[in-house]
Amino acid sequence: MNISQQLDAKKDRHAQKVGDLILGGKVVRMGDSATVFAFVSALGGRFFRVVYRCLDGSIRDMTGRQGVHNSVQDGEVQNVGHRMRNEERLNLSFWTATYGGKVNTGQGKGYRTLRASGILAIRVEGTDILTDAGIDALRDAVSE
Repeated sequence: MNISQQLDAKKDRHAQKVGDLILGGKVVRMGDSATVFAFVSALGGRFFRVVYRCLDGSIRDMTGRQGVHNSVQDGEVQNVGHRMRNEERLNLSFWTATYGGKVNTGQGKGYRTLRASGILAIRVEGTDILTDAGIDALRDAVSE
């Protein structure tokens, strides 16, 4: 199954270069947001690909790694809010590892906050992971 096409995901530069995310031979199902948060946190600095539903409903296909250190986007660094990685909110910090005038025009230079509940699929080291939210999104896309 081609997840990128099925969910109409907008790809970042890295995802564009490697093509659509097509489920491979190893697919693992992952449950709720707390489980997803713990798993991605445990990845450390490893790069992975993520299909993610943004707050506005759009879906992104991005490559990067979790973990942000002293990003100027971080609310705690700016003294205006919570950390990008926040255990209580199940938010993860994410660095997209992409540069260029059209990609990262803001001050964060590729840093994002990902809600664990918005993560639909992950590919890390050859293993594809579908979250419960991802399975629901695929069901909705197929039924349309």
